[in-house]
Amino acid sequence: MEYSAVIVAAGTGSRMGLGYNKLLFQLKNGNTILEETVSKFYEDQRCKQIIIVASEYDMETFQTMFKDKPVEFTVGGSTRQDSVYEGLKKVKQEYVFIHDGARPWISKDCINRIVETLKTKDACLLMMPVKDTIKVVENGKIVNTPQRSTLYLAQTPQAFLTKKIIEAYDQAYAKGIQATDDAQIMELCGNCEVYMVEGSYENMKVTTKEDIEGK
Repeated sequence: MEYSAVIVAAGTGSRMGLGYNKLLFQLKNGNTILEETVSKFYEDQRCKQIIIVASEYDMETFQTMFKDKPVEFTVGGSTRQDSVYEGLKKVKQEYVFIHDGARPWISKDCINRIVETLKTKDACLLMMPVKDTIKVVENGKIVNTPQRSTLYLAQTPQAFLTKKIIEAYDQAYAKGIQATDDAQIMELCGNCEVYMVEGSYENMKVTTKEDIEGK
């Protein structure tokens, strides 16, 4: 199975407090966070197209960074949903992986599990069980404690039959729906079920400086 990878890298990473895009932070191995992320797909022979969705501000920097790699670029939108949609417009393969640029520690095993799932399903994403008890709070008051065994952390890549996720995105915009991730777009506006694939706690998203300590 062959696929395209849409790497979402249009954010600013302001919560890191670095004064520059967190995806440009250099890890101990010499790669920036974005280079490390992209390398996982560049090394996978099943990935036939890599599309980086970047902001206009970072576009030139990213293009220079990957000038010797077969990577395509497109300008993102004002939200993650808008940025993914721009990336989807350039996808050429039958299947697409949508991945956060700030998740550089995605493993080959995780990618393999997604590929296996897509052999029989049209939509799936990496997930891991939550470790802590979750409370629903409204106006400072606890109103509910969901059963922890039913709660999972959503990760990326989230992978789909390309035509179906594009159809779901089209429907979302037609209905004025804004979602927090691609799986939710499919849940609300698509015509296929979304399946869980075992992820990894190592596949974390870099959000704060603590996430990259020792990395």
